[in-house]
Amino acid sequence: MILYQKQQRKIHGNQLYRKALVFSVICLFVGVSVYPTAGHILSENENVFFEKQLGLHSSDFDQKITLFMKLGHMPSLSACIIKDNGVVWSRGYGYYDLKNDKEASDQIIYMAGSISKTFTATALLQLYEQGLFDLDDDVNDYLPFNLRNPNYPDEPITMRMLLAHQSSLSDPISLIFHFFFSEYSYEWLEGYLTPGGSIYDPNIWSDKYAPGEQFQYANTGFELLGFIFERIANQSLEQYCKENIFEPLNMNNTSFHVYDFDIENLAVPYTWRFGTYTPFPHYDIGSTAAGGLQTNVLDLSHFLIAHMNGGVYDGTRILKEDTVNLMHTIQYPNNTDPFINYCLGWMIQHSEGETYEGHSGSVFGGAAFMFVRDSDNIGIIFFTNKNRIVNLRPHFLEQIGFIGLQQTLFEMASEL
Repeated sequence: MILYQKQQRKIHGNQLYRKALVFSVICLFVGVSVYPTAGHILSENENVFFEKQLGLHSSDFDQKITLFMKLGHMPSLSACIIKDNGVVWSRGYGYYDLKNDKEASDQIIYMAGSISKTFTATALLQLYEQGLFDLDDDVNDYLPFNLRNPNYPDEPITMRMLLAHQSSLSDPISLIFHFFFSEYSYEWLEGYLTPGGSIYDPNIWSDKYAPGEQFQYANTGFELLGFIFERIANQSLEQYCKENIFEPLNMNNTSFHVYDFDIENLAVPYTWRFGTYTPFPHYDIGSTAAGGLQTNVLDLSHFLIAHMNGGVYDGTRILKEDTVNLMHTIQYPNNTDPFINYCLGWMIQHSEGETYEGHSGSVFGGAAFMFVRDSDNIGIIFFTNKNRIVNLRPHFLEQIGFIGLQQTLFEMASEL
């Protein structure tokens, strides 16, 4: 991890401390995935539980939110609702800094996790509109090394496959070390992905599915896209996003690096263990393309509105409407994942007769949710400063806390 140091543009720090900190985190979170989960909506029976057993009714939104936060062990929540191309409601709950009793608001900066992938995809699709690559190009056309799944050496891997998580790449636990120690360099990718490489891990490649045959969520694939982006654009992904997405959309409180913020406005990352909150230092994730974004709900709303509105926010266009539609279209109908249909850096889920589009994210000390309900084009965003554990099968009530928040915010939106 890269620790926050105020008023410094270059990251230093004690290497031994960093290694000890990362080791501690991995010990706490081994088996934890940053695999995003879309918004499973509470079933009718689950709603009956909360309405009848807990005495909560549809109008008790603040009570519901507070309850679900407690169930999910969330120190704080920052949320907003989007209707008619604007934010119609936003609010913070709880404390983003427990030690100093600092109350959350819609201005506080949180880690967005895998929502970052929607920005990486948007940046790439901007280059696509300029004719700088084609979605079905072999990625080897843009890499300085040969990339093939060694189990399927004759099958090319395309840009579309990487964007849709159909490349046959997976994410073994060893990936976490490279994210934390990569120092924003993509140099490790060749040694990690190619047989005979200095840090090669054969488990990174599926031996069951060839490229294009099956959805398999892979942060590594988006790291590759970040590398390819920079070779095509001849510019860092961070700087490009700042100039071509953040600034045009008036996202003035958004960055991939903690040193770009006033530390007083950053939500402290926490985990919940043994009945108490454990804080972490503020850190950068060593993965810009796959999960490094930090922002607040109001800034992120500008980006979501642009996608909800055919590529336009407040008169500023970042993508053509046809490109937005392409980005939100399922690319591989062969996907058999029961929870997620993936487009180009964008997720789709069907639940209780509704269709939801967007992305979610989970990192150490944070979780994020950004989805639009297609039936009425209502969007919700929320951040919390506690990670959402997926693979360790958290307690039922903690899982319900996250699910219930999603449902409550959509219910609230319907009444605004």
